[in-house]
Amino acid sequence: MITELAPLPPTGVRTDVGGCPVCPHETDSHDTIASRFCAATAAGGLHRGCACPARSPETEEEEEIMTSEVVFVSRYDQRVVLVRDVLKADTGLTEAACQALAVRLLHLIDEAPEKVRR
Repeated sequence: MITELAPLPPTGVRTDVGGCPVCPHETDSHDTIASRFCAATAAGGLHRGCACPARSPETEEEEEIMTSEVVFVSRYDQRVVLVRDVLKADTGLTEAACQALAVRLLHLIDEAPEKVRR
């Protein structure tokens, strides 16, 4: 009969009775994925987030950090903002007028033939 031996935890990690050496949860609260994740983290001596399905203040805090929303801004929108800010600084126009003028200017520049732009 073949039996599997549990690997020894690396030095410097938690070794509480029943506690995971990597995350703040009990080992018996781990599902298959969390067990493999924590074992690989411990074996590699890594410091990573928690993959456990169990909830704890540590897990919820990591979740808040990792789920921050990323706002995409296209290159075109970046160019419009750049031109709008220059117009706003150098003219007495309102922000709405500067925005409209920036869009028109960029449209004209984009539509102009290459030879004319240089």
